[in-house]
Amino acid sequence: MPRWLSTLGFSCLRLSGLLSISAAVLLTACSSNEPTFSARPGFEQYFSANPPSNQPATAQEQQLLQRYRPRIYLAQGQTRFLDFYRDYIASGELYSAGELISKQVDAALLNQYRDDPSAEFRHSPHQRPTTPVVYAKVNYDALEYQGRRWPLTFLSYNLAFAHSGLLQGLPGWQQWLVESTGLHTDWHQLDHYVSVTVALHQGKPIAVMLQQHNYQTTYVLGAADAQGLQGPAVDTHSLQWPADQRIAVDVAKQSNELYLHSPKLTRHPGVSFASADSIAFLKTGKNKPMMAGFDMTQGEQEQDYSLQFLAATDAFYQFKGRLGAGRSLPGRDGPPGADYVTLPGLMPWANRLVVGFRAGSIAQEQAKITALLDEENFVIRAEGLAAYQKDFIAAVFD
Repeated sequence: MPRWLSTLGFSCLRLSGLLSISAAVLLTACSSNEPTFSARPGFEQYFSANPPSNQPATAQEQQLLQRYRPRIYLAQGQTRFLDFYRDYIASGELYSAGELISKQVDAALLNQYRDDPSAEFRHSPHQRPTTPVVYAKVNYDALEYQGRRWPLTFLSYNLAFAHSGLLQGLPGWQQWLVESTGLHTDWHQLDHYVSVTVALHQGKPIAVMLQQHNYQTTYVLGAADAQGLQGPAVDTHSLQWPADQRIAVDVAKQSNELYLHSPKLTRHPGVSFASADSIAFLKTGKNKPMMAGFDMTQGEQEQDYSLQFLAATDAFYQFKGRLGAGRSLPGRDGPPGADYVTLPGLMPWANRLVVGFRAGSIAQEQAKITALLDEENFVIRAEGLAAYQKDFIAAVFD
């Protein structure tokens, strides 16, 4: 389920996905008439300066992506991820400015309307068997700090689900309310922001970044803790790299968020956005804010899948309209392309990597995020990045 902002703040879609229905309907400023997050100032400038490639990964890049592809686990009976074009786009209708374009949609037609902000794909659910696919591409960036520079390679893997639900571990009264509506498993159509990113330096892995709600969490290679890879590295933000080079992750029930693998039923603190008010709960599971809950994972079954390599300009990543139906209840509209996953100020991959590394004390992390984020306008302050860069570099390179 991601994670975006509307013109008034964080996307109602992502934010209200953490709320009860009763709370969500209070977000009356949000509706399907609002522009998608892709229209937010800053994206056009970023992609103009960093144009996506119109070619899929090269043969050498594909070898890297195959080598480090993650192991993905789900609970028994849990909804599986699918083939975006064959299983999702092939079943539905495409509209532009509210007018029907076609009831037969394929990759070519969807890409024809990729840059149309009024375009909307409306998926028609079906019971046909689906094919598990993970979409993989390579990105390059450099971490720069106080005159030093570390070139980095980012291997990103995106899963697509036909729909996204709410956090399963909501408080009892909220859980009862949303389950009585039947919306807890289908809050909005399409969830393709579900992602694992492996960061390489000089050809070797240094960190893993998992997308979770409206934030990323970064784990660096380090000494094994008591849980190692058998459970979430809560608060330590460190892990041992597996011998087979494939990091293992679990998909959260209903919300589809990714967490480090554990075969046991595990609760993970989940918040709408990592902020000074929510960081304590995010790190410890205590002092839960009202708009928060727990993601539930149980990595019982490993899911086989194939990798697909789309051009970075493909509509899967760059669609500016909605890839799911607009819905009247606030926060339930479909998302734009998978590239629109975070604030424009965090689009550089090195920025996302360091900001997701929150291994300091609660007080330290509260100070860091207060300096980084202008919460009123949801803008990243460039000067606030320095503390994150310093902590990440100290943990990885110094």
